[in-house]
Amino acid sequence: MAFDTVLVLKNARAYRYDPRARTYSRHDGLIVEGGRIASLDPGDAGAGVASIDLGGATILPAFADCHVHLTDTGYFTGVRNFGSVRSYGEFAAAVRKLPRESYVLAGQYDESAWRDGRTADAAPLAAEFAGTFAMLVRIDGHSCVINRKTFEWLNLPAETTGIEKDAGGEPSGKLFLEANWRAQSAFMAALPLDAKRAAEARAVELALSRGCLHLHAQFVGFAREEYAVEIAALRDLPKVKWYPKVCEPDPQLAKELGLPFIGGDVFLDGSIGSCTAAVSEPFLSGGKEAGRGDLRYSDARVFEYFSGAEALGISAGVHAIGDRAIEQAIAAWERVLNGKPSANGCRHFIEHFEIARDEHIERCACLGIYLSMQPQFDVLWGGTGGMYEQRLGTQRMRAMNALARIERAGGILCGGDDSPVCDLDPLQGMQAAVAHHEAGERLSPEAALTMYTYNAARLGHAEVRTGLLAEGYAADLVMLDGDPLDGAAFTDCRVLSTWCDGDIVYADRPL
Repeated sequence: MAFDTVLVLKNARAYRYDPRARTYSRHDGLIVEGGRIASLDPGDAGAGVASIDLGGATILPAFADCHVHLTDTGYFTGVRNFGSVRSYGEFAAAVRKLPRESYVLAGQYDESAWRDGRTADAAPLAAEFAGTFAMLVRIDGHSCVINRKTFEWLNLPAETTGIEKDAGGEPSGKLFLEANWRAQSAFMAALPLDAKRAAEARAVELALSRGCLHLHAQFVGFAREEYAVEIAALRDLPKVKWYPKVCEPDPQLAKELGLPFIGGDVFLDGSIGSCTAAVSEPFLSGGKEAGRGDLRYSDARVFEYFSGAEALGISAGVHAIGDRAIEQAIAAWERVLNGKPSANGCRHFIEHFEIARDEHIERCACLGIYLSMQPQFDVLWGGTGGMYEQRLGTQRMRAMNALARIERAGGILCGGDDSPVCDLDPLQGMQAAVAHHEAGERLSPEAALTMYTYNAARLGHAEVRTGLLAEGYAADLVMLDGDPLDGAAFTDCRVLSTWCDGDIVYADRPL
């Protein structure tokens, strides 16, 4: 719904953030004119101006998701989502329910949640889809299983890292590391274009229904010349504000595409669940040590990437989960930036930052590195008996996702959900931040909200026009039926409507 005239939103709780004081003030509503916020005092409108009585609803800046995989989010729905599988038998049964298509793709299985202690393998695919290209992607995206037909089609060089072998030395169908990324890139590229675009449209509608207007979409694994086409297709999807993150260590490409940022899922390492993150102390699996993961790039290559980005004035990001990968990124930034924030005003960033030490937090704060994190990871995998404890032990588990320590150190926290790893739902992300398994890492509701609004806008180089409620800013709004800054849990609040530049792009009912 579009409004062409001045509109007053009254009888509401509208919250304005002051970035200098880092505080919120509450107002009785606001006035929208020409797609922008004209005032936060409904009384300024005068007589005869159209108004909507919101009945005490809460108005906040529209939410952002700083890390979303759009096609996967829309594709891994319904029977293609194995997130509820809790045993190998259920895993095999879920495979049998998949649609018979030219390319069979499903995901979101997580063996750390299985009751029987077994792990995923390719046997169900071999039984059901021997003559079809088929792939199942683990919840973290850092490993997958494929059938023999798909393996032969991929034609991976024998030296490719991450091809698991069985006892007889034959490929088992499970892929990690470089083999996994090559396989997923090839498979996604082979999916019918109409199916991909339909999945992306579904993801957009889901985001808007969750109050999420600003999407930092990760583009991974395309040929260099295809990124422009994919970004153009994304921008053709209506009603959303886009921040395309091209996941290549190539700052010149960002310059050519007219983007102020590059990277995101430029993988310095892997994941915890797949035991491929680069860690100092070994992983645990079944009570035994299971390796320390690997760094994907040399120190010299990371330095080249970062220094090239800084020289071009391009904000650059990387995926770093393990403490060794985090150390590699910070050490490179310290060399490039001489221990200070970017002289060119770049907003360099690290995605995930899960196994960070106190010194890493302090050094990132000194360098002004933005930390794009996913609080829902703690819900999925934190706490006693969770995957973090299974893979890392109790001591390391308790130090994970150090949100409050980062906040206290003056670091810049930005919120995301890494959908489809977690639900594309900022309200769930904010609630996870205030209800962290470790009480000492819990954020205030105000700090959690800032992660998903103003700080996210800063990461997207957009904080002068959106990300907070203020005069002259875009009327990018979300309305809730509860007030999470006045005692309500974020997840107890329902999204009533989402607005983009003063237009309603989602409403659960007519206003």
